[in-house]
Amino acid sequence: MAKIPNEIKSNIFSRLPVKFIGKCRCVSKEWLGILTDPYFLELHLERAQKDRQLLFLDQSVDHDDEEDNQRQVARFFTTNMEGVMQFRARGFVGGYIYMIPSGHGLVCLVNRGIFYAFNPSMKKVARLPTAQPSTCGRFNAGFGYIQSTNEYKLVHLYNIKSEEELEYTIKCEIMTLSDGGVVSSNSWKQLETECPAMVSGWGVLVDKKFYWMVCEGCHPTVDQLIMSLDLETETFDFIPHPHVTSYVEGNDMFLVELQGQLCLVDTFAYPPITNVWILEDPVKKIWAKKYTIDLTKLEGFDDELTQISVLGYLNGELIINSQQERLDFYNVGSRIFRRGPNLNLKRDTEICIYTETFFLLKE
Repeated sequence: MAKIPNEIKSNIFSRLPVKFIGKCRCVSKEWLGILTDPYFLELHLERAQKDRQLLFLDQSVDHDDEEDNQRQVARFFTTNMEGVMQFRARGFVGGYIYMIPSGHGLVCLVNRGIFYAFNPSMKKVARLPTAQPSTCGRFNAGFGYIQSTNEYKLVHLYNIKSEEELEYTIKCEIMTLSDGGVVSSNSWKQLETECPAMVSGWGVLVDKKFYWMVCEGCHPTVDQLIMSLDLETETFDFIPHPHVTSYVEGNDMFLVELQGQLCLVDTFAYPPITNVWILEDPVKKIWAKKYTIDLTKLEGFDDELTQISVLGYLNGELIINSQQERLDFYNVGSRIFRRGPNLNLKRDTEICIYTETFFLLKE
């Protein structure tokens, strides 16, 4: 080993899972130096981004009632894209667990109003400082990773009722998570700017901006169907839907980040197709239709029961969850689906993609 250059050693080590690298760091001072060197960390991240993992969450209850205190079983398990098991974990918790993906290494969990940062690679969980309570009882948040600063941003939107019974104000707070940093009680930063609309779904972070779909019925015009929050200017804005005529009852729309761009996935009830739009110019707010997917070619597709969710993009394929026992992979070049291995997924299994990381927090 002494005769092997450190560059080659780093290349060898970079092919190992994070949990094994943690053990290797304890072998010797030499190995610790190699495995904590910025060159190795960058090499490992580059390789991990090409071999992303899947995190699954099964719960013993099929509802999200935050007032329900019954004990339940939460089961986490991770695999690679070929279905090879990485680990399983289970535990008893009170109430429903929400899982907010970041598109990177950490995942945010929410249980009974408490946020947790979860590193699946190292099976470490850190409880985050208590967020402001929301008078409406619902959670609206976003969680994402900024590679240029090696930080995670957690955005929490919460309601405050006014003296008038039917009026409310939506406020926003942001937490920044740094590698090895300490999360303290004053980690939340309260924004002075009020949130202009009620949103649905988790926020998607692209180029230091979070994006949400505005709740149906809460937007005054068709040009205000998507809301953004600029983390640098701490200001809100609206983005129009790319194809207004498809915004009709029976269609399903959600946002996702694909290859560093904001995408809107628009599934028609009839005809059964899914359009994927890309926000080509965030400044001029110009959209372009990137893919049109014929869902009738998806094995097991039922136009009344199947709900399509695009999880991400990897190696020329869109990773699709159609609420079956397996995931599907859609080749954007050949326009052909292929079935993944049988994972025995339930219809309500929560799924997200993550990249292995050494990122840890100190409580």
